[in-house]
Amino acid sequence: MKHSTKKLNVSRETFSNTDQLLEKYKPKIETYIDRLFWWNKRINLVSRDVSRETILEHIRHSLLLAQFESFTESQIIVDAGTGGGLPGLPLAITHPEKRFILNDIVSKKCMVLKQIARKLAINNTETIDVTIKNVQVQDPFLLISKHAFKINDLYKMTAHLPWSTMILYKGGNFKSELEGIEEPLDIQSIELSPGGDFYSGKALIIINR
Repeated sequence: MKHSTKKLNVSRETFSNTDQLLEKYKPKIETYIDRLFWWNKRINLVSRDVSRETILEHIRHSLLLAQFESFTESQIIVDAGTGGGLPGLPLAITHPEKRFILNDIVSKKCMVLKQIARKLAINNTETIDVTIKNVQVQDPFLLISKHAFKINDLYKMTAHLPWSTMILYKGGNFKSELEGIEEPLDIQSIELSPGGDFYSGKALIIINR
């Protein structure tokens, strides 16, 4: 089946709005980074030699999708392969009105995220330490993931789940990852390179069934 694919460039307004969101929630974001580094000495959540500035850029990267309609219209967001909480936890911090399910197959990582959420005094997250295909959600949801899965693998694992849209943090060259998906998909590739060196070659891939 042939998929419908459209390539778009991110707007300057998207980055501007994201920076405003970061500034508004800066104290909790800084606490999240503090706890992430504290736990990372004990459990491998992110690269051991990553700088604070780079983590902050990853958080900014995570928050970009909050500017898109698929996110604003969703009340339930499932973050598959969340690892150290990216992108789900920063989105949960900045959007307390939404429900976030942080999923990772590694139980220790989910335990850490529970502790961080408690430290941040946020109550709109839950963690589930099973494979994504066994996550049980009855209502339609937005499925997101940051570099954790190939598109076709995640699609096959979640085809039975009631997600309406999937947004993945990928490179712009993703079409080989669609191999084996027979259902025709409506795909938008939002190119992030205008955001600077960190975003060179990066894209948000928005997939609608």
